Amino acid sequence: MALKMTAVSVAFVLSSAVFPASAQQIDPIADALTEKLQTKFAAAYNRKDVMTMAGFFSEKGWRITPSGVFQGRDAIRRNMERVIEMGLHDYSVQRTISKFLAENIVYNAGEWRAKLGDQQYQGYYSALLVREGGEVKILEETVNVAAP
Repeated sequence: MALKMTAVSVAFVLSSAVFPASAQQIDPIADALTEKLQTKFAAAYNRKDVMTMAGFFSEKGWRITPSGVFQGRDAIRRNMERVIEMGLHDYSVQRTISKFLAENIVYNAGEWRAKLGDQQYQGYYSALLVREGGEVKILEETVNVAAP
């Protein structure tokens, strides 16, 4: 069970596939910044490029998942390596909220879906994105697995 939870929890950070969300809760500028990050992240995931995936996190970023709390890019990278090795696939994210909390902080939340083998999982996530230099990085991400 813990092994499956680890794989599923990484799906949250893999905010990769973007689907249209409610325009009522989506700030167009925040949405554009998020979509660009998610598109690049998805490409890295599909290549199984864990170094690039971890590079989307701030150096001091946090991931809070059902399988643990991971602080720093290196810890996040190691967690993602385990997920890739387990075979997590067919993940998607549907953002329902994307808005600025401050000038350089974007808040996103939504639902994720992923498969491990033939088993479908889903849950919810939230993330704080920050601008660092000319790039957008994930500062904090929290994910859960929904009860069946």
